[in-house]
Amino acid sequence: MTKLPIDAIRLLYAYDSDAPLEGQTQVTESSGPVKVERFQFQSRHEQTVPGLVLTDPENDAPRPLILVAHPGTLDKSSDYVLWPAQQWVAAGAICATIDQAGHGERARSPVSMEDFSRYPFRRMDQTIQTAVDWMRTLDYLSQRRDVDIGRIAFVGFSMGGMRGAPFVSLDKRVKSAVFCISGAARSLPDDPAERLAQEATDPATFAPLMTSETLVIAGRNDDLITPASAQGFHDAIPDPKSIEWLDCGHWDFMPQGVEPIWPFLESRL
Repeated sequence: MTKLPIDAIRLLYAYDSDAPLEGQTQVTESSGPVKVERFQFQSRHEQTVPGLVLTDPENDAPRPLILVAHPGTLDKSSDYVLWPAQQWVAAGAICATIDQAGHGERARSPVSMEDFSRYPFRRMDQTIQTAVDWMRTLDYLSQRRDVDIGRIAFVGFSMGGMRGAPFVSLDKRVKSAVFCISGAARSLPDDPAERLAQEATDPATFAPLMTSETLVIAGRNDDLITPASAQGFHDAIPDPKSIEWLDCGHWDFMPQGVEPIWPFLESRL
C-alpha cells in the first residue's frame, strides 16, 4: 500500500467543481450513422481540454455515456479510440474522448514512449491533470439532455487506462470500467521522491478504492504491461471484477481486444 495517506491522495486530485467550464460544442461531421461534435472546456490550472463526442443523430433520448481514453502517444482523433466508439454508438451509447494532458492538441512537442520513464514528475503532473480533466468532462457532458448521468462507463487503453484508474476510483459517477492492457507499476524507483510520485499515480494505489464493476483485459504476451502487472492490478480491485486474457501482446491488441468490451458494458448500462 502507498505511503501516501488517502486524504493526501484525494487532495492531489481535488478541483474546484464550481469553477466556470466555459464549454463550447460544435458539430464537425453530421453525415452518416454517427454525428461527431467537437467540444472544449476549462479544467484545472487553466488548461483548455478539447474532446470529441460521438452520437447517433437519429436518437435524442437519454443514453449511457462511455468515456474512451486513448493510449500514450496517440490522441482523441486516433482510430484506436474512434473505431470502437463508433461501434458502441451504433449499439446505443454516446461516446466521448479527450486529448489527455501532453497529447494531441495539448502536446508542446512530439510524445515518445521514452518520455514516460524519463520524466517521472511530468508523468505525475499529467496523470493528475488528466484524471481531473475526466471529472470535468463529466461535469460538462452531464448537462446534455441525451446523456443519462446514471449510466456512465469508462474504457481506457494502455496509458489511458492507467491515467483513468485515479478517475474511476475517485469519481463515483462511473458505474462500470474496462481497463485494456493497463496494469500496476512493475517496480518502484530507488529515488524516494520519484517513488512517492509514482505511488501518487500508480493504478495499484487506486485499485482498492474502486467501487464500479470492473473488467481488466490483458495480453498473455504483453512485454510492456506484463501479465504480472495486469494480474496485480486486477487482484487489488474489489469485487465485482473480472479479468480476460487474450493471446496477444501490447502492440497487436487491436482489433481482437475490443470484442469483450461491449458484452461487459451492455449488461451493466
